[in-house]
Amino acid sequence: MTTTNPSQTPRPSVFTARRQFIQLGLAAVGAVWLGTWLQSLLFPSQNTSQAAQPVSFPLADLPVGGTKAISYGGLPVLVLRTPEDLRAFSLVCTHLGCTVQWQAGGKEFYCPCHGGRYDEFGDVLSGPPPIPLEQIPVQVKGQTVTVGEM
Repeated sequence: MTTTNPSQTPRPSVFTARRQFIQLGLAAVGAVWLGTWLQSLLFPSQNTSQAAQPVSFPLADLPVGGTKAISYGGLPVLVLRTPEDLRAFSLVCTHLGCTVQWQAGGKEFYCPCHGGRYDEFGDVLSGPPPIPLEQIPVQVKGQTVTVGEM
């Protein structure tokens, strides 16, 4: 009868475990790359401010203290008119991309998703947003307001 010594049982090679780990890592990186490539192929992004066309409207459509919602480059934008100037802000929250709402009574933007708040200048007041709202250039020529780069 033969007996085997437990210390003589074959052990898996350390290199086999490393090789499997590296192969799994390469497969994961390849899957992420393939998924990103397929997503960009199937769902191309068309909402960039670089491709956006300027939006114009009569100044009379926006009284002092009023707001006007427009679409600029496929994104929601709010134009505010104060006694001093005009400002336009993207209504896309800088935290997770939710649509923020203008609250005229408090003169601030509110994100209902996670409670983020921005002041009337687009700066973060509270909540998780990491940066201010994107401000869109506004020009007034005569009685015409133009939002966006010309």
